[in-house]
Amino acid sequence: MERTLIVSQGCVACKVLLASLKSQGVLDKYRIIDVATEQGKDVVEKLGITGLPECVMILKDQTGEMARRCTPEEMNAIIKEAGGQAGTG
Repeated sequence: MERTLIVSQGCVACKVLLASLKSQGVLDKYRIIDVATEQGKDVVEKLGITGLPECVMILKDQTGEMARRCTPEEMNAIIKEAGGQAGTG
């Protein structure tokens, strides 16, 4: 399972989260997808994402990928991993 963060360049909370994960040395644990990309637009539309940053779990197998939104507990774990320095919008 791959942890993916959906972010936007104009999202202050996204910038804080990414900077915090980077400073904690754990940013490379995540796949980052910008909502402005085709892939980002597709994920946002399919999952009905309305706020950022958003965590998505992507399950991969031989037939392709399936995505689901993170649970609140999974998002809280990411924020904790970032040193508690992130907000969600």
